[in-house]
Amino acid sequence: MKINVEITKKAFVHNKLKIEDLNEKELVQKMLIRRRLSRSSRILINLAHKCDFTAGVMVYGSAYGELIDTVNILEAIKNNDMVSPSAFQNSVYNTAASYHSIVHGNTSEILTLSCGDETSYNVMQQAALSLLKEDEVFVCVVEAMNFDGVDSLNKCANELEYGISFVLKQSEKEVNVIVQNKIQKGVPSSLSWMKNLYDLCENNDGCVVEVEL
Repeated sequence: MKINVEITKKAFVHNKLKIEDLNEKELVQKMLIRRRLSRSSRILINLAHKCDFTAGVMVYGSAYGELIDTVNILEAIKNNDMVSPSAFQNSVYNTAASYHSIVHGNTSEILTLSCGDETSYNVMQQAALSLLKEDEVFVCVVEAMNFDGVDSLNKCANELEYGISFVLKQSEKEVNVIVQNKIQKGVPSSLSWMKNLYDLCENNDGCVVEVEL
């Protein structure tokens, strides 16, 4: 089964090391919540704001999840230190999407996927499936990997903070872009398909792509 999906809004942020202009103080006014945000949460909230998304169905993806907090937990265990309650709370894969829901009071369905290098395409597949019963779906993929010691593991020279988001709707319009999942320098493999789609749609306000379920 194939579904034509139209991209109505899009956003993209990235940095080789750390994104500096996520605007958390304005977007998350409650200081207690803001202080607890993971890096992925900050990136997602920024992307959602750029797409004017506050409430509705969301499909969120990340191959590595909350890697920074997970590393902090493992370091604490290794050093026989107390595990940070915030790190423990933030270590699950749906952390970023959940914080966005808390900030905006979103009670709609949220799905979180982690599928290795296929993460961004599988997020689009799930979103297309959701569009069979929803008018609009917000999708977002994020990787935040800037933890101490990452240089010894990051053999692919990927940028350490990366996020892409779209607002989608089902469309009867003809497909006008075809995605070829080309490897791009610096782009985490898990975000590659969606980054290629973003590039095709960057200057196209009526971008329609076919998604096969």
